[in-house]
Amino acid sequence: MKTPLFILIFFFCAAQASAEKEKAIEPAIMECVYEHQMVKDTLHRNSIMQDLMILRIGKNASQFYSEYTQYGDSLWADPMGRKIAVSRTMEAIRTKNFDNKPGTRTPQYLYKSYPEQGRTSTYALQGEHDYAYVYFTEETPRQTWETQDSTKQVLGYTCQLATAHFRGRLWYAWFTPAIPIDNGPWKLGGLPGLIVEAYDSQNYFHYTLKGIRTTNLRPVTFYNYWEKVYEKTTRIDYLKAEHKLMVRYANDYKHRNAYDFQETDYHEPANK
Repeated sequence: MKTPLFILIFFFCAAQASAEKEKAIEPAIMECVYEHQMVKDTLHRNSIMQDLMILRIGKNASQFYSEYTQYGDSLWADPMGRKIAVSRTMEAIRTKNFDNKPGTRTPQYLYKSYPEQGRTSTYALQGEHDYAYVYFTEETPRQTWETQDSTKQVLGYTCQLATAHFRGRLWYAWFTPAIPIDNGPWKLGGLPGLIVEAYDSQNYFHYTLKGIRTTNLRPVTFYNYWEKVYEKTTRIDYLKAEHKLMVRYANDYKHRNAYDFQETDYHEPANK
């Protein structure tokens, strides 16, 4: 898999400038790259956001984040990088090609077993004008999977299908026992092998493994390019606040769309 050229250029120029904004947690033993496709508007299925997600796995902890978001944050938060970001943004506007525009795609940085073993932490920027840097922790989710008879090949690995209901959606996951690591994209895990492909029953969210690296890896790293103190919240409160922002944006810009998050259980009466 080829790394986007703009990411290579930036890290060659500015690795030292952002070093103090990165905290190494532990050495990585594997790095998985997933293509992520998300339907942004379920009334218009051709409205799709594409992202490139990194799952970096250590002996005890792992991280999952958008390579595009991490690149954008590292640029905009650095004085030297900001000049590059402005230049690339203006070029994107001029050419109407926004593929290389530095910015946020999937906004959350997710850590399993960090900073506390057995818990998953999510860090995100939240807000519309007065931005807040928030985080929440939860016991690392364990989906109740039902394995199926179906098998297929993904990147040369023989994979088996499993299904599970998780926080409002039915998920399909293809995992490979050839890589006996209990992990996968997003919050998915709990299978006897790495999850290499996962999607919900409506195919609104779809992750597909594109490559694996086991050498010359960066450590599992906590990123805080804005050097902010994150305010603690809860998962449900975070989703409710994001939903309010989404509705307000749709009303302000007269967008008629239908979209919800990967986790929809915040709608349940018990969580009101």
